[in-house]
Amino acid sequence: MRCLSCGDDYEPGYDRCADCGVPLIDPDDPDAGDDVELVPTGGPSDARLGRFHPAVADRVAQLLERRGIGFTVLPRDDESEIRVDLEWRDDVRAELTVSWSELVRGLDEPVASEVMALGGSAPGWFDAPRGGYVDRSGRMVVEAVEDDHDADAARVIGPALLTTGAVAIVVGWLVVSLPILVVAGIGLVIVGLLLPR
Repeated sequence: MRCLSCGDDYEPGYDRCADCGVPLIDPDDPDAGDDVELVPTGGPSDARLGRFHPAVADRVAQLLERRGIGFTVLPRDDESEIRVDLEWRDDVRAELTVSWSELVRGLDEPVASEVMALGGSAPGWFDAPRGGYVDRSGRMVVEAVEDDHDADAARVIGPALLTTGAVAIVVGWLVVSLPILVVAGIGLVIVGLLLPR
């Protein structure tokens, strides 16, 4: 069994690539590739352009085909990931960022309403860039938002330490009269104040 996206080989019995999530094919079976939804169109597709609503991914794929840019579509449950050659990624992201509303308006009415209901600055583009800049050569550069759950978790730690420290101070001072618990609570409050919120 082989993954069409990354080329990894698997033992029989596996049906999806562990890294890419795409269906595996049997290279010895001539009919195996007929039902695979992977869409290679030439050229290396090693850089992630983004994760899109499936209907929006179809529109983005049409745009890439018209431009003659090689891409790969990796379908998932509720989204499709599109990969392009690294040298095209930034240019395509900039173009999509500028013309996103036109792309969504071009969808059929029920699908467009569903995509617009997702909200955000670029509905249907789940990891859309949140900003960009013009570099010294005059090119617009946008960068996709990576999933960064650790940054959000760090924002919770500070208030949690403040609360825990306050509880320790109250319990140590009023309930059990334990000075070490009061000192530990003060330490937790100080550390909680220094962490980002």
